[in-house]
Formats: sequence, structure tokens, C-alpha cells
Amino acid sequence: MGGRRSGHGKAVAVVAAVIGSVVLALGGLLALPLLGQAGALASCEQEASGAAGTIAVGAAAGGVLVGATEYGGPGDPASGTAGAAGVNLLADPDSYAELGGSTFATADALGGVPYGTALRISWGAHSVIAYKEDIGLGGGPIDGHARAIDLWWQLAERLGIPYRNGRWSGLVRIERVSGAGAGADGAGADVGAAGGNGAVEGSGAVSTFATTTATTGTGDALLVDYCEEAEGGVSLTAGSKARLLPDGQAQAPADAPAPVVGIIAAGNEIVGKPYVYGGGHGLPLSEVAPAYDCSSSVAHLLWGGGLLAASAAMTSGDFKTWGKPGPGRWITIYASAGHVFMYVAGLRWDTHAAVGAGDGQAGIGWHPRIRSAQGFVVRHPAGL
Repeated sequence: MGGRRSGHGKAVAVVAAVIGSVVLALGGLLALPLLGQAGALASCEQEASGAAGTIAVGAAAGGVLVGATEYGGPGDPASGTAGAAGVNLLADPDSYAELGGSTFATADALGGVPYGTALRISWGAHSVIAYKEDIGLGGGPIDGHARAIDLWWQLAERLGIPYRNGRWSGLVRIERVSGAGAGADGAGADVGAAGGNGAVEGSGAVSTFATTTATTGTGDALLVDYCEEAEGGVSLTAGSKARLLPDGQAQAPADAPAPVVGIIAAGNEIVGKPYVYGGGHGLPLSEVAPAYDCSSSVAHLLWGGGLLAASAAMTSGDFKTWGKPGPGRWITIYASAGHVFMYVAGLRWDTHAAVGAGDGQAGIGWHPRIRSAQGFVVRHPAGL
């Protein structure tokens, strides 16, 4: 086989069967989804050995939302470390597997891209360039999106995805990389180029990326690093309750699902920003604004958890009908025509210390005390 390198993944070694096929929003390409999986968060002591020197992290890009898994590593020994064509994936960790079949010809969840095809893969705020070194079977969708790609565990960790012994499943963005990498025939990758609003050219399956994100209400979490020493990341605390730190930042619960961790990471990003009525509106939610008001700050956090598209424009009154009625398990939003705040894993996100002294950050940020909910409509994201 020509191209860059080779690979072999968990999907071939572990997954038992291919279940159905669906049209994936990657320029109208077919995807064969993979059996759903779940797993507990593993310790940060599992380091991506050798990955840091060969996997460069960049800013998030556009593209389309697809279901993804991780494979390999100490907790997933069945996957091994040798690729389908014999390459050592520990030495070449910038690898992904295209799902759909047990050969390079039949693994076509991304449209049967050539071996060695380069893709930019984004998980929230960051991205990596990875290459098709691998193949694997497919099964059921993730949050309504076909599971199309398997990420080598070191690549996933470099993105900030928690290592879960080969059992992680979630949503990532995939975008063609023009002129980067080559397939077996020497041609560059050609996978669903995205327009400025996230629309996939030539695809009728999903009209825009924004629609996809808003519909699923899950996944696409902001980049987080689950090790406390990591710069710019969010650290974990045991259990299911977030913890307020002396500097106003919050620790995410180790038991929390990825959207909750993404929300907390996004909140930590803007803690202490000035409050300005109308601040933050008119900008993509993916950008950090100079100032925020209540609704723009809540919207930024929900974007961080993959629950709003970057193009969403929300006022406090809009949140009165957003999501599902009543309180949620992890996230509860309180909205009125004039204000919106929310609780995330036990901490309140608000734009002022509504309960007075001892209520944490004086302005925009995390607050430990419960405030009156009189006059507010109670909502929550579906499933959270």
C-alpha cells in the first residue's frame, strides 16, 4: 500500500459486528456506526508517552460532527500496538482509524479515504492533525451521529479527551486538510470541506453544523485537561459535585459527563470578566469576549459543553423555552425575561454575588450559595 504509514485499531480486534449504515454529513459519504460504549474516567497518571513530541495541538477548526471512539493503551491491551501494515503506533501516535470494515477497502465510514489521509480533528477548543493509519468495524451511532472514526489513545489524550481504557465515545469535528498528507494514490485528503457556517458542501444530510449541534444537545465538549498540573486545563475533584477554588476557578467532578466538564472549563475561561449589559453578544460563542452579560456568559458555557452552536444568539428570555422543563441532574437553568443563571454540578454560575458575602466571585463566575428562584422558569439540557 502506498501513502504515509499504516494502522490497525480496536474496532477490528474488539468490536464484534457492523450494524447498518447511515448517511453521514461528510459530503454525502456513507458511515457505518460502531457499537456504543461507556467507561469510567481513568487516572491522570496514564500519560500519553511519546505523544507530545509528535502531535501538535492547534486551535479548533470547523468541519462536521461525527461519533468517535478511542482505542489502545494500557487499559485496552486487546488492541495491541501494531498496525494493520505492521507500523508501531506508539512510535506514530498521530493516528486514526476509519471505521466500517476489516480491510482498507471496506473501512469506508468517512467515504473510504485513502490510506495516509490527513484530517484536522477538533474536540472543543483545540485540534490536531492526524493521519489514516488504521481501520476498524462499525456499529450504533453516538448521540444521533454515526460513529465514523477511532482515535489512537495517545492522540485522544493530546486533544484532552480523558483516557478511559479504550471505552471513550463522544463527538469530534472532522475537517479536510488541504495539501497536508497524501493517500495511497498520492492525492490529498478530500473529506467534506465545510463552509463558513459549518455547512457541508454537497451534502443534504445535515444542512449546517449549527443545526447538528443544537439538535443533539450533547458532546463536542470544550478541550479540558484532566491533570491538575496542565496549563489552562480544568482539574478534577472526587465525586459528583464541583468544587470552588480560592482563585474563583472550579474543579470539575470526576464523575461528570464530558459536557459538564466542558461547561466548567468554559466558565473558568471567563471567570472575573467585566459585566456589561449586552457584552459578548454579536460574537461567536467560541470567542472569548472582553465583557459579558448574564445570557452571553451562560451561552458561552453551554457552547463549551457542546450544547449550543457557536453561532447561537441567546437572550435571557430565550432560555425560558430552551431545553427541557424542570431541574436537571447535572445542569439546571433559571431564566426570566431579565436574567438567567444556572447550577452546574452544584455550583451556581451567575453574574453577581446574589447572596452577598461568602457567595464567591463578586461578579461573573462561580458562586457556592443557592439564591432565590422566585420568578424564574426552570429548564435543563436534555439528558443532563
